[in-house]
Amino acid sequence: MTMRAEAIVVALAVVLAAWLWPASARAHHVPGHGSSEGVRSINSLGNRGGKVSTRLLLLEEFSWQPSALTPGLRNELSLLGEYAPVPAFSFGAQLPFTVIDELGSPPSVGYGDTRAFLRVTPHADKLIHRTLTFNLAASFPTRTVRATVDPGRVWSVTPSAIFTRTYTGWYWQAIGLASLETRPAGLAVDVSVGGQAGGKFANNKIALGGGVIVDVRAANFCANPDGTRTYCNDNRAGEDQREPGSVRATALASGSWTIQPRWALIFGVQVPFTPKRDLDLGLTFGVQTMF
Repeated sequence: MTMRAEAIVVALAVVLAAWLWPASARAHHVPGHGSSEGVRSINSLGNRGGKVSTRLLLLEEFSWQPSALTPGLRNELSLLGEYAPVPAFSFGAQLPFTVIDELGSPPSVGYGDTRAFLRVTPHADKLIHRTLTFNLAASFPTRTVRATVDPGRVWSVTPSAIFTRTYTGWYWQAIGLASLETRPAGLAVDVSVGGQAGGKFANNKIALGGGVIVDVRAANFCANPDGTRTYCNDNRAGEDQREPGSVRATALASGSWTIQPRWALIFGVQVPFTPKRDLDLGLTFGVQTMF
């Protein structure tokens, strides 16, 4: 196949980052994260395939949400570590430092919700150009940052699968996941599917790509005053545009620059194109080293 997908929008991320950095970050109305679990999962891959590896990733994520219940920006700086004792299995954790600065409120700075994950790639020793990886991630309520509309302690579990196909000069990737999130307001189930494709340039040192992730709120189980939960056709308390059946779609642009065989810079842009959305603009930057 000779198709080659290119994403030139990435240069905009560098310009916007220089503009945003001097100011305090402002938060999405749900401070646990500013983007969907699908976007967060793609960001944590560091513009690489889903195959297991031993690596360290310093990841910077901005999200801008002027139309949220409490408008503003949010910034999260995470250290992600992943260890692969064998080629088919790895586990790791993501430790976030979060800055929230909502419009009209003083900035709030602290530790975010810790994420842990494990990844399995069957027949990893034989797979080169086709890799299917299964993942299981969990988020724990370690957050010390609070917001005006605060969700309280948030727990989530996210199983997912990633398939990556690489060719000589280009690649494509598909991802599917389901996320179960519980908080004092109740339980929510989200389903996400997405894909991206890209090309490799400059002797494979530079990779540029783009794609789409679609998130659907599959179900809400709202908390009752007596402590029980029942299925509800509306938002959970503290949410907006999250009723069952609501769809959020986000366009993705990503890139990486391999400085040395073990070191790479990654960058990305996320822009929603549906009326219902988690953010209005997301920016991602990172430094990654492989072992």
